[in-house]
Amino acid sequence: MSKAVYENIPIIDFSQFKTDQQICAQQFKDACENLGFFYLKNHGISQEMINETFNIVKLYFEQPREEKLKFAMNEHYNGYAAMREENLDISRKAGDVKETFTLGNLNDDNEATAQTLPPFLKEKANSIAPFYRASHNLSLEIFQILAIALEIPESEGGKHWLEEKHRSNTNSCMRFNHYPPMDKFNPEDIRAGSHTDYGSMTILFQKDIGGLEIQPPGTDKWFPAPIIPNHVLINIADCLSFWTKGLFKSIKHRVSFDNENFKLDRYSIAYFCIAGNDIKLEQIPSKFIPSIEKKNDEKVLTAGEHLIRRVNAAYNGKSFK
Repeated sequence: MSKAVYENIPIIDFSQFKTDQQICAQQFKDACENLGFFYLKNHGISQEMINETFNIVKLYFEQPREEKLKFAMNEHYNGYAAMREENLDISRKAGDVKETFTLGNLNDDNEATAQTLPPFLKEKANSIAPFYRASHNLSLEIFQILAIALEIPESEGGKHWLEEKHRSNTNSCMRFNHYPPMDKFNPEDIRAGSHTDYGSMTILFQKDIGGLEIQPPGTDKWFPAPIIPNHVLINIADCLSFWTKGLFKSIKHRVSFDNENFKLDRYSIAYFCIAGNDIKLEQIPSKFIPSIEKKNDEKVLTAGEHLIRRVNAAYNGKSFK
């Protein structure tokens, strides 16, 4: 039985970033306030580059399990996580039906700065790096648009307020996801449990097989976020919601099985744009965000503190620094 389609996920033409930033900014603002999810077309990342990276991802996950486990997730939250190791919905007992590889920052020589890469991915680093950097640069441009939309005063940093918190020394990373096929459909299983993202913003690249679902604000129903060719899917994450005091929505989403896709491999690539550990999640200076007086003894959460808290919960208490 086909699922109901939620038809209100906006589609934004990012070519307007070059031609009419005010119109583009208003569209972004509306999307972030109403749903926190939107598709982006004409985003500037070539389909050839995306396809090449997906081919690398598929070949990586086809390696023997014991080879992948040699480069398991480290103390920086980078590396390989096996099937059911991550549990994004902590209300569930069973882990997610997926395996992942998280790639941290790359330096100018295309070397990983916070992990040792598996030989296969190290050989492919020169191919992965342009895609990684294009994703990062796209996120910085989006942050500029969001700052314009929020009309952050020039005296406070203007359109660069958000961008500067994500330009360098960040926890941003790229995650390769593989959701293997199942022998039989089990309605109790899920590919990625219900969750919100931990950072500031996520850029999701999907290919061939869908399954992503969102839960719009004010409802307990789930709706598909289908794949649209030549579009990427953007979602607002927790830290940007904190910065805007909830004006921008960070909503629950998941990746589910259904009777049509449980026998098929699913691959996706997510770029998680995350601020540095010490960046405080203080209120953005914008007239659109009501000022809330902070108590003298009230501690301001940092992006790093929120990240570690959420990661440790998802990995059942395994400690990450």
